[in-house]
Amino acid sequence: MTIKKQLLAFACGVAVIVTVNALVFDSNLWAQDDSGPVEVCVNDEGVMRLVTGEASCAAAERRVALKAPEIEKPCQKEREAEVAGLRKRVAGLEAKGEAGDSGTVTAPFEVVNDRGTIVFSVDESQGGNLPALTKFFDDTGARIATIAARDGGGELTLSSIGPPTGATGLSGVETTLSTWGDNADLMVTANSNRRLELGRRRVSGNYGLSTFNEGGKLAAGLGSTKEGSGIALIFDALGRTRIALHSEGGDGPGIVQVFNSAALPVVTLSGTGAAESGFLQLTNNTGEPMVNAEVFPTGVGAVRAGPGAFQHGIMFLPLPASYIEGKKP
Repeated sequence: MTIKKQLLAFACGVAVIVTVNALVFDSNLWAQDDSGPVEVCVNDEGVMRLVTGEASCAAAERRVALKAPEIEKPCQKEREAEVAGLRKRVAGLEAKGEAGDSGTVTAPFEVVNDRGTIVFSVDESQGGNLPALTKFFDDTGARIATIAARDGGGELTLSSIGPPTGATGLSGVETTLSTWGDNADLMVTANSNRRLELGRRRVSGNYGLSTFNEGGKLAAGLGSTKEGSGIALIFDALGRTRIALHSEGGDGPGIVQVFNSAALPVVTLSGTGAAESGFLQLTNNTGEPMVNAEVFPTGVGAVRAGPGAFQHGIMFLPLPASYIEGKKP
């Protein structure tokens, strides 16, 4: 019951109490029809009694015609107005049904269950596109799905949202599938932190899969390069690249690199040796080569240790350098 209806009912009740206490009627007075005046006899003490028909008052009494009280009429009029409005709405719906109307509803609007909890809503976007934002809720009022319209695409979000967790935001897991223009994306967040993203990169336009740690830093990535080859990356807890696996120049030999905290490759293993043979290189922390293991163009293997032993001999003297070289049979 609304506040307006409660106040109206209270006013009607007060009117009844005041009227009963102001007049002292014979009990038969309430049987009188309120469609006409009420005939009563009044004695010298002001006590009234109901008279009907042709009955007459006693010698010491006066016959008085009283206007029937309208105690219930204001309340009744209010109810009648509400019923009339309801009947008008029902008649309008019936007329639409008979005319084949599909029952179009203009946004924004909400659908609630018998407990008043919102289970479905459609909101109008600022740009006027409908439906701009459609939400679905469970029986507790928690949002479990959202369908959004946006310029050149749309978005679907499925949620398993828990109660707020303070500064970190909402708890729970969300999965969002979106597409707009030339981009497409599948994203998974946990406790408001991005944990997985699959789709076309907004900047490079390449497709890839990225995973993130609890702090939102990249943990691993798998995708394609601008040259069209594949690449895999492993990051540390701070989001720094530690291992990279890719091919050289898009269609060249494969390369595996290990990086230090300064983003310098300290280990490189590849097929970039002579005639696409194997090559292994170790560097110091500044990136200077210290050990090379490779196959010479002559067809023999060699391991050379630096920093000063990467030349075969010293100047023009055939002195041995710091390396191991194989021999042909």
